Amino acid sequence: MNRLTSFRICLALGGGLALAGLQQHLLQHRPPRLVQLISTTATSGPAALDLSFSRPMQRASLAQSSKLNPAMALRWLGEGTTLRLLLEPGQIINSPLTLVLRGVDQRNLALSPQRWSWDPRPYLLAVVPTADGEQLQMQSRDGRWHGLTPSFPTLASVVPLGDGSGIALSTLDGQSSHRLWLLPVQQRNLARLEPGSLGRLEGPKPAGLRSLSDQNLRYAQISSNRRGDLLVQSSTIALGEETTTFWPSQGGRTTLGIKASGPMQLLPEGGGVIVPQVEGLTLYSLPGQASRRQVLPGSRDLSSFCPMSGRALLVRHWPDYRRSLELVEPGQPPRQLWLGSEGVLASACDRGGERVWLLLSDWNNGLKPELLALNQRGRVLQRRQLMGWEQEPGTPMQFDATRQELLLTMRRKDRSPQPVLIDAATLTSRPLAKQVNLAIWLPSR
Repeated sequence: MNRLTSFRICLALGGGLALAGLQQHLLQHRPPRLVQLISTTATSGPAALDLSFSRPMQRASLAQSSKLNPAMALRWLGEGTTLRLLLEPGQIINSPLTLVLRGVDQRNLALSPQRWSWDPRPYLLAVVPTADGEQLQMQSRDGRWHGLTPSFPTLASVVPLGDGSGIALSTLDGQSSHRLWLLPVQQRNLARLEPGSLGRLEGPKPAGLRSLSDQNLRYAQISSNRRGDLLVQSSTIALGEETTTFWPSQGGRTTLGIKASGPMQLLPEGGGVIVPQVEGLTLYSLPGQASRRQVLPGSRDLSSFCPMSGRALLVRHWPDYRRSLELVEPGQPPRQLWLGSEGVLASACDRGGERVWLLLSDWNNGLKPELLALNQRGRVLQRRQLMGWEQEPGTPMQFDATRQELLLTMRRKDRSPQPVLIDAATLTSRPLAKQVNLAIWLPSR
């Protein structure tokens, strides 16, 4: 090898090292970037944002420099490149929020300031009677109602996907034949405000009905979770055997070989399903998860889930015809919150069960509904008789943490049902002037 060749090799190696060093220098001095911002369902407050950065950030700097308008109490959680902005519990969101995001990374390099508009409030859905049957409608932020589907003879079941990406429907024709549908929904409730960015907030817009059933069904029970997964229990008219199908949000479908004595419910956080069986309520894992089976014996029904993982409210049936409401927490036996002879119509809870609402019907008092507010130990904090009202049979009670409101579908005597919003703190009611057969929340995303 002559000197010229050696010189060229050394020059090439040196140039490569210099280029690598320059690239490393540039990367080290590049300011941090916001890689992803996602509105997520909060379990301990009204709303939360998950943030991912290109560089590890100083959490204290973000907390000090970022601003939320209207101002609200909040916390920053996490470390490194993945952080969470969590609104403190008990606050009410009545309008979209503006987030001004500022801060420095762990090298003291500043993040380019950004402004985001964010509206975590859910939307009100309703099954509305029409001249041709029933139609699914939604109330927009300005109070107007819009149809999302054609009219069907009967909308037997309506279940919003837990991530707000769609709505599962079961329809019934005049021949007692069910069909299963999925209505994808496009919505944007988190948008960057700078020029050339994502644009303004957009309410839910239907993307066209998709049929999920190849055959006419005898019935269909539907459940979803916060991941947007879907579980369907159904039986075809031709075969008559029940089939349970799991539809993951990422696509595909799996038939589950689980037998149940009633409707199954997906765990809100994903990974499992609650199955009523003869020996009690049974927790099964879903495909892709470590296999497990846990049984809670006794005559119990799942009443509602709490936002925090593993918390739920159960109704227990006693041999003397009394009923009790129980709070279930991970690793703990069920805790009795209420016991009585009244009928349990519905329940709801906040966070991990710190506040619980129970709707009762007293058979000995003319079936007048009474709403109780309980704490986590079962102490009655408030009670209010809903004089002149009746709950529409089979409809749930749901809690909206962003506005601190309960939602019920109720009717006055000899009148049509309507949505009724109830202040969770005072238990005062606010009926909406809308004739409906069902009112539920659609999560924002």
